[in-house]
Amino acid sequence: MDNYLINKELSEFIEKVYHFAREEIAPWVAQGDHDEFPMPLWRKLGDAGLLGIAIPREYGGSGMGYLAITLAGEAVVSQGGSLGIGLSWMIHNVVARLVFAGLGSEGQKVRYLPGLAQGRITASISISEPEVGAHPKHLRTRADHRGDGYVVNGEKAYLTNGPFVDLYVVLAVTGAGAAGTNKQFSALIVPKETPGVTMTAPMKLANFKPSPHCGIRLVNCEIPAENLVGLEGRAYPDIAITFREIEDVTLMGLVLGGINRQMSLLLKALRRQEGAAGEDLQADLGRLQYLRDTLRLIACEAARILDSDDSHEELLSLILSFRELARHFQEGLEKSAAAVLTGNQEFLILSSDLVRAINLAKNVMILKQKKQGYRIFRGS
Repeated sequence: MDNYLINKELSEFIEKVYHFAREEIAPWVAQGDHDEFPMPLWRKLGDAGLLGIAIPREYGGSGMGYLAITLAGEAVVSQGGSLGIGLSWMIHNVVARLVFAGLGSEGQKVRYLPGLAQGRITASISISEPEVGAHPKHLRTRADHRGDGYVVNGEKAYLTNGPFVDLYVVLAVTGAGAAGTNKQFSALIVPKETPGVTMTAPMKLANFKPSPHCGIRLVNCEIPAENLVGLEGRAYPDIAITFREIEDVTLMGLVLGGINRQMSLLLKALRRQEGAAGEDLQADLGRLQYLRDTLRLIACEAARILDSDDSHEELLSLILSFRELARHFQEGLEKSAAAVLTGNQEFLILSSDLVRAINLAKNVMILKQKKQGYRIFRGS
């Protein structure tokens, strides 16, 4: 841990995460059965205070921010060895901070934040829908006003942690302009036991095991007005777009953790071989090191921007640069590892998960890059 990047309080907290990951997550990963999500381990994360990192202290959390989530994510994967556990953990912490601590009413904070901090409550953001993803033009789930509340109908997909959560934060259409244009979305807290809510079959994903995913169907679900999170009609910019940006940044921590873990495996394998490292290998390892250091600096700066609560145009450049440099790192690492880690299952799983993580929402990233280029060309 390069302590000059962070203050003493955060440094001590991250050391605590490193210790937990080594003592609790790594032994579970070593067992080799990654299909079922380990709920006992999840409860231990809550007991250790690692599920409320960015929840204010007055509600039982640690009162930190996105920099803490990002660096703790690095520790979880680097020492624990599982991007899947890291993903479930990260999403929980981000949802707790963005939705409940950031947009929740005082009543919602009192009701939900202590349980979220302890891991007794888990929530999933429910934006995407089958076959159409999260594009607002194609989302169809509706929440119609009825009496003092809403009636929700629709279907959601790709819910991270969906099979074991207690609450779904459902984005639904609550208004539109003429001819159905300019949809307005609102976010509603939907408890899993709400009549009319059914979970679809768990999704079998090739990556990020054991992080569970599923969908839900909502049929005439009656939701009280007090379950509205944030302002009505503002959920897409305030939650969907903001969540995507925060996820892009905090995911950097998981990628860094995976990179560190892979580097450790590579160096151990190389050191077991007889003879000194040749000049070509030395150059390759030096390149991997400067790329890794640069990636970490980018991640820390991006997370600090999130914590500043100010708008910075440079954030998109940091996100795009991280993805690009991470691809170069992964290509170089796999090249260096080809002769010494062939057949190493831990390395292969990490590589597959990292490639997937680095390329999440790749088409969206390309579109953002093009828009950035267009603005530059137009001089705006």
